Amino acid sequence: MDYVGEDFIGQASDEEILGAIRRGAVAVVPAARAAGLARPAQAVQGPMLAAGRQTPPQRLRGFLGLGTVTFNSASGTLLALTVEPQREWRAERLIISRRDGSTATAGIAARLNNVFIGDQPQSPSIEQPAPTEMFAADATVSGIDFDTCLPGQKIRLELSVSAAPTGTELITLSCGMYGDMLRASTK
Repeated sequence: MDYVGEDFIGQASDEEILGAIRRGAVAVVPAARAAGLARPAQAVQGPMLAAGRQTPPQRLRGFLGLGTVTFNSASGTLLALTVEPQREWRAERLIISRRDGSTATAGIAARLNNVFIGDQPQSPSIEQPAPTEMFAADATVSGIDFDTCLPGQKIRLELSVSAAPTGTELITLSCGMYGDMLRASTK
């Protein structure tokens, strides 16, 4: 006799599978019922859907804008962005978008010098900067396990360029993160 949902029973992620049957719940195939093979003592329960959970998720996927820095002839070669998330936040991906004023700045390298969450550096060494191309939107293998930022802590990025643009030239770097907003259970 076959049971509906038999492949899903006992898996760790049953509640995430739409139409999965809760452990212990057995539904009898209609053909077996028609043949008189159904046991009347068995309770047939409907599927447990993800939308029917009693508690909200512990993590909400979200984004965090970090701001924009613009390097020009008067800005120098090192600028910083600081943001203070209002909820507990655990970033998993940093995106840095670069926009140049013209092709004259194409030879100037943009770099990420440091990322701090609170007072903790997020790189094993802060001696050498990383190229911003590592954090481009189309970069592969760009997921990072950042420390959790608690309310009251700040996230600080230090960005630099290899040379200051000249004249009216500009290099603009916009930064953001994807990650999890964490919240306490309402149980």
